[in-house]
Amino acid sequence: MPTPEQVALVEARYKELAQPVEFDGIRTRIAHELNIPKSAVKKIVKALREREGLPSWWEVQPYRGNSEELAKIRALYEPFLPVPPIGIHRTIAQQLSLKPAVVYQAIRLIRQELKLPQYNDPSLHAQELTMSAQAGDNKQTVPALPAGTMVTSPPPEAVSLPRESASSGSGEPPAHSAESQPASEE
Repeated sequence: MPTPEQVALVEARYKELAQPVEFDGIRTRIAHELNIPKSAVKKIVKALREREGLPSWWEVQPYRGNSEELAKIRALYEPFLPVPPIGIHRTIAQQLSLKPAVVYQAIRLIRQELKLPQYNDPSLHAQELTMSAQAGDNKQTVPALPAGTMVTSPPPEAVSLPRESASSGSGEPPAHSAESQPASEE
């Protein structure tokens, strides 16, 4: 548990380094500079970002792929709407031999274009999260595909949900996203 002094140091250093916006590796750098465990730094920064409404570096990253790649990602992603399974970006990335971070950013762009919230309300993934917890996983699951299988149709649960349920109605993303961010996030 970090001391109030450590919290103040981490917050001050984060605000100093995150100008104009935070960057990949900022938490690791702060942890090394201040000799505070990275897990504590991550919690402090998360609380600060939530309290002050600061975007993460993932939220400010543009999609850097080409339009052909984006079209392929869209073709694989859209059938899973309105509620794609948790970790779908990793499944699509594996299928297209792309980095999950590239697919994640493409999906964010696709969701913006479709006027969907950045993340689904976690309650829409209740069954999926319950199954993951029962399996003893503390990580979110990725739909498994047999080799050579194309992701072309959504799971039955996604089909039965009306499109309006994809939005929480508030226009605000939930505090914790059900669609996981790439594991490389600092």
